[in-house]
Amino acid sequence: MAYESIEGKTALITGGAQGIGLGIAEAFAGAGASVIITGRDVDKLGAAREKLGGNTETILHDIRDVEGSPGVINKVVELRGALDILVNNAGVGLFKPVSETTLGDFDLMFETNVRGLFTLTNAAIGELKRTRGNIINIGSASAKRGMKAWSVYSATKAAVLMLTELWAKELAPDVRVNTLSPGGVDTPIFDKAFGGKKDEVMPRVHSQHLMKKAGTPADIGRAALYLATEDWITGTNMVIDGGLYHMI
Repeated sequence: MAYESIEGKTALITGGAQGIGLGIAEAFAGAGASVIITGRDVDKLGAAREKLGGNTETILHDIRDVEGSPGVINKVVELRGALDILVNNAGVGLFKPVSETTLGDFDLMFETNVRGLFTLTNAAIGELKRTRGNIINIGSASAKRGMKAWSVYSATKAAVLMLTELWAKELAPDVRVNTLSPGGVDTPIFDKAFGGKKDEVMPRVHSQHLMKKAGTPADIGRAALYLATEDWITGTNMVIDGGLYHMI
């Protein structure tokens, strides 16, 4: 198998100001890529840019703003002249039993995790074909084997897996498309997901993995770097979950 250099390539990472997105941005920037991150919070974007260093740009964008997707791609090309790698990371999870899940919850997750991902990718296809680039969609280990109270979130990630598989067929050989599916990763989103009781819940989270520990954003960043530079992998779902899949 052959490897491509990521040095000098331009990577757009949605939701890149914190958590998994920031971990991927750090891995790419450390390997010499020109990184552009999107997010909804100006302060978080600024802090991430400072952490990532010189060759980083930020774009204020809510992935649910589907009308703004073409403008994001145009801005990337304006800033860097090309787009080589698109990482569809921005996402949201609300973990409730189906009897407590509202239509608003359902719409929020599908609009963010599926509709927004689709729209931005659609806007990027022409440029990615020109550069013979690649797409990495961030899925979840729960897409194929979910847990109680995760039904809608898991359904959105299952949709991402199918989009990846079919886009890989449609866009080959010009554009590679893969999914990276994490298990439990220790990020700021845990605080929201567990109602501010992260410290109380984390021992149980660690125990749900065969490796008896949750992942880190850096773990996911290294895997994303591999998918971004390995030029004979497309249409695959790389599960990097510390064995969570085998525990649920």
